[in-house]
Amino acid sequence: MSHSIGKSFKATKSFDHHIPSLQSLRGIASLIVLLRHYVLCFPVSSSFWLTFEDVVLNSHAAVVVFFVLSGFVLSPSFFRKPLEIREIAGFYTRRIFRILPLLMVVTALSLIYVKSSLSERNVPFLNTWFQGLLPHGLPLSGFTIIKCFIGMNSALVPQNWTITCEIMVAFVLPFFIKACTGRVWMAALTTAIFAGLSFLVADGGGKTLPVFYAVDFIIGILTFKILESHKGNYPDVFFYLAVIGLFGVRGTLGLFPHQGEIPFHDPLCSLIEALFSAVIIYGLATKNHMSRVLSHRWLSRIGDISFGIYLFHFLVIVIVARLVSPLLLSEPLSVQISVMLLPVLIISFISASFCFHFIEMPANRIGRTLQKYIR
Repeated sequence: MSHSIGKSFKATKSFDHHIPSLQSLRGIASLIVLLRHYVLCFPVSSSFWLTFEDVVLNSHAAVVVFFVLSGFVLSPSFFRKPLEIREIAGFYTRRIFRILPLLMVVTALSLIYVKSSLSERNVPFLNTWFQGLLPHGLPLSGFTIIKCFIGMNSALVPQNWTITCEIMVAFVLPFFIKACTGRVWMAALTTAIFAGLSFLVADGGGKTLPVFYAVDFIIGILTFKILESHKGNYPDVFFYLAVIGLFGVRGTLGLFPHQGEIPFHDPLCSLIEALFSAVIIYGLATKNHMSRVLSHRWLSRIGDISFGIYLFHFLVIVIVARLVSPLLLSEPLSVQISVMLLPVLIISFISASFCFHFIEMPANRIGRTLQKYIR
């Protein structure tokens, strides 16, 4: 879910360079997802830690940030450009080479893992949620494996539902961009239609998730349009309030008596999180105070490899747990959590960095070359 983010916002140019703060935002979001999935593997019952997980490690909010940011950074592809077949075909080609090569590598490694004897090892101090991740001997038909490789099934890469959303929305994204960056009434109508659809399909299961989350991409497009027409800064206090709102909205909605526990794919929660994400992205793009703080090179570097971190982390968690757990059976839970986290982070970062240089970047160059050829 990583994209190159540019310094220039002119619609006639593509994003060829990084806005460091937005890259850092992507990296922070990927780390939140990793940490949330890591702590979910442990049987924590303390109400304090459960609240901490839900607020600080709000993985759903992080995913919404990914989707809104995707709509934002892809908008220049068709902003004030003709919607021609060659342009659309080139866009599809570049998206395929951006997403699928690394996904295929992680899928192949996951397939090898579930067929290996390593996946048979038991880790008694971890919970049933962990035991359900990439279990040994996972029954997979040939068709299911193919779907996993193209991001349409989550059996081998549990987070593939987000990749499905990215790919499926990409097919209609050029039309969303033209609608949302055209007349105001078209943008308002497109937003209203898909916001309404997100409520209608909320209980429709995994197949409806691209429709459910399409509004997040649309809000990202609208954020770019606003930035194009009005590049003024807003007070930093609004940025901090948006951050608090982004991570607190799920818990706040759960306080209402008629709500109870908020479903993971809740349309109202997702919509509000997308709006807060848009405020955050706009602030960072207009160089507010936090933009300067998040522009440190090492944070931006994490953003560069965030797609690899996002794809690799489940596989790394289950492998590290099965290799390290025999050394920790007699240790308290706090020690188990702390000791295992370090190798999970190190291996995730090394794997993501290696793949960024030797898989993602070469694949991106091929995608750009083919896009130019198609044009």
